[in-house]
Amino acid sequence: MNIHTILSKKHFVELSNEVHEVMKAQSWRQRHGYEFLVFLLRVALFALGFLVFAQVGWVYKVVGMAVLTYAFYGIGITGTHETRHSSFTEKEKWNRLWAYFFSDFWAGQSNLWWYHRHVATHHVYTNVPDKEPKEFYYPWLNKYVYFFLVPYLVTLWLFFKSARFLWGKWGKVAIFLILQTAGWLFHIALFALFMPWPQAVLATLIMRSLLAPVFVHIAVFNHIGLEDPVKRLPWLPHQSRTTRNLRPSWFLNGMGGNAFIECHVEHHLFPKVSNRLLHKIRPVVKKYLKKEGYKYYEEGYVSCLKNCLKHYRTIFLGNPIDVVDL
Repeated sequence: MNIHTILSKKHFVELSNEVHEVMKAQSWRQRHGYEFLVFLLRVALFALGFLVFAQVGWVYKVVGMAVLTYAFYGIGITGTHETRHSSFTEKEKWNRLWAYFFSDFWAGQSNLWWYHRHVATHHVYTNVPDKEPKEFYYPWLNKYVYFFLVPYLVTLWLFFKSARFLWGKWGKVAIFLILQTAGWLFHIALFALFMPWPQAVLATLIMRSLLAPVFVHIAVFNHIGLEDPVKRLPWLPHQSRTTRNLRPSWFLNGMGGNAFIECHVEHHLFPKVSNRLLHKIRPVVKKYLKKEGYKYYEEGYVSCLKNCLKHYRTIFLGNPIDVVDL
């Protein structure tokens, strides 16, 4: 073990102790109650979207669909992420049960596949070329097609990736198929209250796909263009060199939560900390990393998009990561 490894481990222990002090000062309400409250607010927003959508007139349909889509993504992304990182509730069994609702039923992807892809692989081997799957980059595609059209296939992609991962485990395949089918039927039935079934199916597909480009962009921007270590480094330098925070945005935060936006570095260092508390520990982490000379990357969403479009081939040929790593 070399001196840099020893030193980085010492630094991570020091940082962990500082973070632990912040965590100890928080009540259950601050640790988990806030997360459930935000979930209920998103459900209320989803219901409001249907109330607006039910009104007569194309303006109501457009506004209602926009609200529905935003709430749908917020529930699916943050719910799946927090439950599989064991930060939604204190008890692991409840996190696992909620994961079936958020991921399999609501989002239409297997939470077991997602855990393997995101928690067990992505978090451990962030940007390591031979460990992170390189399967969602097509160099022959035009950059605008890649960033603004291909993402609309993500709904299908998530389903097929889930089915392939579970294939052969027939009991788990059955649970996934039943839950994701029930989720689709639930959303279709809600739309069918206001329109014929064929239109309800189309409306459900639009709701589940409308913000897909933003979803993909966030996944890309969190890590693309940063260091690609040939093997795992010690935890602190590895996560700080390969991870980027996006600058705060109420729109992006409402859709993906702090963990994917301005606290992604903090999330990678301490993956079991809830969204609310990531915001609390962010000043501590940022100050410590800068004091000890570690990287701390921050960039705006628009700036990242411009850079990816401008340097598309250079960046993506060197970093053909699986963009759906949420």
